[in-house]
Amino acid sequence: MNAALSFHIKLQRKDFALDVKADIPNGITGIFGPSGHGKTSLLNSIAGIVTPDSGYIRLNGDTLLDSNKKVNVKIRQRRVGYVFQDERLFPHYTIRKNLLYGEKNPDPELFDEVIDTLQIAHLLNKKPEQCSGGEKQRAAIGRAIISGSKILLMDEPFSALDVNLRREIIPYLNRVHQKFSLPILIVSHDLPDLLSLTDNLLLLKNGQLQGHGKFTDLLDQPENLELMHQSGWYNVLHLSVLEYLESKNMVLLKSHKSNLQIQALTQTIGKDVEVNQELKVLIKPESIALSKEPVQNISLRNQVAGTMKEVFLKDGLAFCVVDVGENIIVEVTEASQKSLCLEKGQRVYCLFKSAALKIY
Repeated sequence: MNAALSFHIKLQRKDFALDVKADIPNGITGIFGPSGHGKTSLLNSIAGIVTPDSGYIRLNGDTLLDSNKKVNVKIRQRRVGYVFQDERLFPHYTIRKNLLYGEKNPDPELFDEVIDTLQIAHLLNKKPEQCSGGEKQRAAIGRAIISGSKILLMDEPFSALDVNLRREIIPYLNRVHQKFSLPILIVSHDLPDLLSLTDNLLLLKNGQLQGHGKFTDLLDQPENLELMHQSGWYNVLHLSVLEYLESKNMVLLKSHKSNLQIQALTQTIGKDVEVNQELKVLIKPESIALSKEPVQNISLRNQVAGTMKEVFLKDGLAFCVVDVGENIIVEVTEASQKSLCLEKGQRVYCLFKSAALKIY
């Protein structure tokens, strides 16, 4: 894996110790963990707001921090864009002036690309108080890019937005990464928010790295299941449109990695989605039922065959990792697991409603 960002950060603050080492690829990475377990301290260390006691930070091959070599690049020179929870726009400036703040010789071509990518041309002459929460977030992201940032850090960017505005901002973050090839680190204690954007996760607990990788790969470890279950979670499937079933008001989705196919309601995807376009499909583990045989004469549109990989028991629940072409987690009661004798290696069917799917 070619790392855009590599770090080993050690930081002691009173009774709290942060000790995290990771290599982050050029993409969108979600940093997840409970409140107070080191997520913001990690971002602040990368940005240079706080100085770790020891370690190193390398961005695109450039050393920002190396305690052994006495290297500690100043904040402004790190070219790290930091978007805070509250946007931190200047209220007395227009959005245009906020975007250009501190830039003596702004690149007009870059400015136009940012405006177009984030679709904020209509905001340029407005002040922040005249903009919605999502619009202010987009302006804050634009300011970070125009400043010449080589990485984008976002600390709880969804917490101040309602559900509709959260869904509005997600496509723009994907467009920013695709257009400017910026690695993006997003901190959140809300796992569903992160999974709606990326399935590449870094899990923090008690200042330590508990897991790092694709969400479906992290499901194999019971300690990861326990941490993620506390926040509420979703399975994440990368599927594309195979066919519109217009007479049924349904759309057939398929996986490029396996034979997996599922049906979704047409209205749950965007109006402009075309055949073969890739989508991110989310479903809660508790929204899936298990059967050992296909079920006849049932209203559920989806019955997906798979193989049981693991079963973890906790607090009266059974968390079943099922391989349906990729790993998904199914949550049933321990009583159901025992009555069906669900064990590793068995053939099972995952049953769920089309209406249970969230699609981005």
